[in-house]
Amino acid sequence: MISGSKKQNIKYYFLAILTAVAILVWSAVWAEDRGGILTVAFLNVGQGDAIFIDAPNGNQVLMDGGPNKTVLKELSAVMSFYDRSLDMLIMSHPNLDHIGGLVEALKRYEVGTAVDSGASHSIGEYAEWKRLIANNGVKYLQGSSGVRIHLADGVYLDVLSPKKGEPLQSKNINDVMLTARLVYGNTSFLLTGDMERTLEYKLVDGGSALDATVLKVGHHGSRTSSSEYFLNAVHPKYAVIQVGKNNKYGHPHQEILNRLQAAGIGILRTDTDGRIIFRSDGKNLALEK
Repeated sequence: MISGSKKQNIKYYFLAILTAVAILVWSAVWAEDRGGILTVAFLNVGQGDAIFIDAPNGNQVLMDGGPNKTVLKELSAVMSFYDRSLDMLIMSHPNLDHIGGLVEALKRYEVGTAVDSGASHSIGEYAEWKRLIANNGVKYLQGSSGVRIHLADGVYLDVLSPKKGEPLQSKNINDVMLTARLVYGNTSFLLTGDMERTLEYKLVDGGSALDATVLKVGHHGSRTSSSEYFLNAVHPKYAVIQVGKNNKYGHPHQEILNRLQAAGIGILRTDTDGRIIFRSDGKNLALEK
């Protein structure tokens, strides 16, 4: 027979288990309530781009994924531990420093929709991207100008380029990449991938809505991007540069830093600031580094 004291201990043991389970359940419920907040996290993946978007209704998007598995660790820091799904993956263009981590995300997360510009590449990661989309039953959307992706009430992502119907096999894949503008009320984010001056001028001259609170600086702060003409059209409060420490390209180039500073734009860098997180209620934007 079990003594009274042992019965009491068993009772407390099971109560502790039930309490722990209840805490986990309610933590999950509370985590799903974003309280009307949009979160945009510029992940620290080294020399590459990876942007995590968490809409107020819980829809989650990863735009670009950096070069490798580093993005998985970064995602675990901004997503709930039990969450193994992403509603959408968006690839700006199939260079390794943007597509590598997206392939890893396709392997480890249940993905609803995959979006890219339709521009192809000879690297193996691009073939793997296409294979995983097909084999995992992921919906596919080719993004081009005029496409609007609704993420939540009042939150949408406008695809700015490439222009619908334009040839995609350009000599420079950066001229036909997918770029987009994320909008929530009075706050907005311009997500540029490796956009260079040719595409910058095309968007400005084409009348695209480019004004943004936050600019993801094109091509990791290379001198091939962020022309004065373009910056004047965007007029951002913050400029985020996603770049690896001591990278071999010398990014960001000093002349671009000087240009941003001269324009009075606040500069944030993943190589010095780490993961950079913005939260918006549609009216106000808060920076959380």
